[in-house]
Amino acid sequence: MRFALGLLVSCAVGFMACAKEEAGSPSQVTEKPLPDQVISNFSITETTKGKKEWSMVAQKAYVYEKRNVLEAQLIQVTFFDDEGSVRSVLTARDGRLDRNTNDMEARHDVVVTGSDGVVLRTESLTWQSRTRQIVSQDSVTVVKHGDILSGWGFKGDPDLGKFEILRSMKATIKPAKARPEGTGS
Repeated sequence: MRFALGLLVSCAVGFMACAKEEAGSPSQVTEKPLPDQVISNFSITETTKGKKEWSMVAQKAYVYEKRNVLEAQLIQVTFFDDEGSVRSVLTARDGRLDRNTNDMEARHDVVVTGSDGVVLRTESLTWQSRTRQIVSQDSVTVVKHGDILSGWGFKGDPDLGKFEILRSMKATIKPAKARPEGTGS
């Protein structure tokens, strides 16, 4: 009985020593800091002079006060024009809001749909609050009235009215008679 108890204590002490050694080892993976707040069904709206610029809703938001950053999951951002009408809607699996600059980053399955039906798809996109533009360095595809534009990098207005694909652009243009009625060129 003493032998079994001694063996049990020796194993426990040995296990604890190994655990301490592992915890202090430099190869240990650093953990992401814990958020100061976790908010379900989150929403925030940015206004300028009483007019809505954009609003974000997210299934869940994680607030990091020291960095003044908000990380969000399953986001939808609605951009508004000067009259308060919807310019476009952006959806993504993940997002990040820098609360110092109001710049936003959307990641994973990013889709922007303009009010006129133009659609942009990419894996990451940033809203630059200072320039009031959306930008990406990733692969992008834009579908505009049946035409398909693709390439690398993007810079443009959030309503997708004016934009530029920055590199390696390819286009598939539908013949005019194959376009939906009322779309013009």
